[in-house]
Amino acid sequence: MSPDRVRRLVAQDARAWGQLGVAWGLRGDASRVPAASSAPETVQPEPEPQAQPEPIPRNPMKLTQPPAAQIEAKPMPTPTGTPAEVAQHQLAQILQDYTEAAPHLVTGTPHTTIVFGEGDPCARIMFVGEAPGADEDRLGRPFVGRAGQKLEQMIIAMGLQREDVYIANVLKVRPPNNATPTLEEAQACAPYLMRQIEVIQPEAIVALGLPSARLLTQQTLSMRDLRGRWWPMATPSGQEFQVLPTYHPAYLLRNYTPETRRKVWEDLKCVLERLQLPVPDR
Repeated sequence: MSPDRVRRLVAQDARAWGQLGVAWGLRGDASRVPAASSAPETVQPEPEPQAQPEPIPRNPMKLTQPPAAQIEAKPMPTPTGTPAEVAQHQLAQILQDYTEAAPHLVTGTPHTTIVFGEGDPCARIMFVGEAPGADEDRLGRPFVGRAGQKLEQMIIAMGLQREDVYIANVLKVRPPNNATPTLEEAQACAPYLMRQIEVIQPEAIVALGLPSARLLTQQTLSMRDLRGRWWPMATPSGQEFQVLPTYHPAYLLRNYTPETRRKVWEDLKCVLERLQLPVPDR
């Protein structure tokens, strides 16, 4: 085949491949094509270029730890010790969570300390009041003012000591001007109170005052209609407890009449009877 014939064939093939989007051809000058021989030379097309993947953009931030899927799961350590020590450890964790979340900051309550609760962490009886007052805020302990002294008298009248029960409030800090807790304030602190109850596992919860009674029973009735009977309650995790509402010790001090005192004592006797504890004579 003559050189002119070879060049024409090559040009035709190049145009055909070019229409398919493939650039190939002779390298260098076409005049360097070798002369035809008895065995015609087969011109192999250049291999089709492989599609290159899109480059992955680089994150300008330097990774400080491996991806989440590569991090080994580390279970939270389980506290060990006596039931009381384990419960106390769990209560301390709840207090830490409350301190970090600080739900009381929403209402801007002026306070000096968080009044979390105190008593037997495995108590059979739990008293839940409304909120700390000035004395409680100063000392960091629940029910230590005049109302607290009255509550302690009530506990002793039941044949128990303060150390035998657990005492807490719905609110963990003193509200402005010692005002009655609002619904919003109670709901903001309720999750931490529910966790306290789940740790302590009381057989009976005494709700002191209307805000506490309404929060725990989820009722909007008056104290006259709430007190003197047991109400079921369930925590968000589904654990069930029994609540008995009664008058707050501060109300008892303001209305220290034989009738009010009799009603409170009847409520306390209901608690003792439910737990099958002896009822002292009065």
